[in-house]
Amino acid sequence: MQWFWYGSDRPREQFVRLCRDPDIQKITWNAYMNNALVRARPMAHVRIFVKGLAHLAGLARP
Repeated sequence: MQWFWYGSDRPREQFVRLCRDPDIQKITWNAYMNNALVRARPMAHVRIFVKGLAHLAGLARP
């Protein structure tokens, strides 16, 4: 994943935009604090999945 996201500036900026997402921040923070995978509301996982695909496909807003 480092090779993909940190290979050049454009993917790195997409990764930063993904990290600004409130759903991702909440899940990441809870996982960090509990030292375990965290289940969130099912729609939060769906939104994260769709946003991730959009960024990978280059369809996300710059």
